[in-house]
Amino acid sequence: MSIELDPSSQLSFRRPLTEAIKESLIIRNPTQLPIAFKVKTTAPKQYCVRPNSGRIEPGEELEVQVQMQAMKEDPPADFKCKDKFLVQSVAITAEREQIAAADLWPTMERDAKDQIREKKIRCAFLPALEHAITQIQEEDESVSQPIVATHQQSPQGVAPQVAHPQTTSSISAAPSLVSRDSYNSTTSTSTGADANKLKRDLENAQHIIHNLQNSVKQLEAETSTLRQRKTDGSSSSAPTLTAVHVAQPQGFPASYVAGAALIAFIFAYLFF
Repeated sequence: MSIELDPSSQLSFRRPLTEAIKESLIIRNPTQLPIAFKVKTTAPKQYCVRPNSGRIEPGEELEVQVQMQAMKEDPPADFKCKDKFLVQSVAITAEREQIAAADLWPTMERDAKDQIREKKIRCAFLPALEHAITQIQEEDESVSQPIVATHQQSPQGVAPQVAHPQTTSSISAAPSLVSRDSYNSTTSTSTGADANKLKRDLENAQHIIHNLQNSVKQLEAETSTLRQRKTDGSSSSAPTLTAVHVAQPQGFPASYVAGAALIAFIFAYLFF
């Protein structure tokens, strides 16, 4: 079992990097034996590690100070740091207790290299504190921005739309859609109403025609009677016109009745 590190995988240094920055690395020993450790880096001139080696007793921990030297100028914002740290550890058994501290690591690397445990930590450069605070505030403002409801007159059967801040333009540009079921229902209702109206109009027209036919028959009968009177020498008597009352169905245009009466009058005049 090896040591535990805090942080476990990344050591961060916040800008500006033109000043010396110090960070801490905690090394814990969760085992039941003492552990010897050693810290290495890929950039020894850039970092100062204190202590860079030592001994940790069972169940204890040690704080290692890592100081990054000041740079002449800050690297670009998109610069990715490739520096790394390597923490090596090995258990100190009873046999190794007799080895001097200065000779322990050379002896282990020579005789028991496979028993050395290693953990790597990479380095990262963080943005300046002011920039980080501004970025957090902008994120908070974008999250807390209220939802805007767009009040638009929607077609019947379509629910009102609610637009979110980030999608208001796309929603307002989108046409309102009517569901197929709603369209079919409206169309069928309108078609049924038109068919019923036409049916009623046809029945009314048939009724008018029937009344006109009866009126024509009555006029023909009266004309025949008048002609018979003329033949019998009764020409002095004036022709009598019988008013024909045509019942107007409720809701049928009055122009149809007037036209029927006019036709009856003309017919009587021609035959008298």
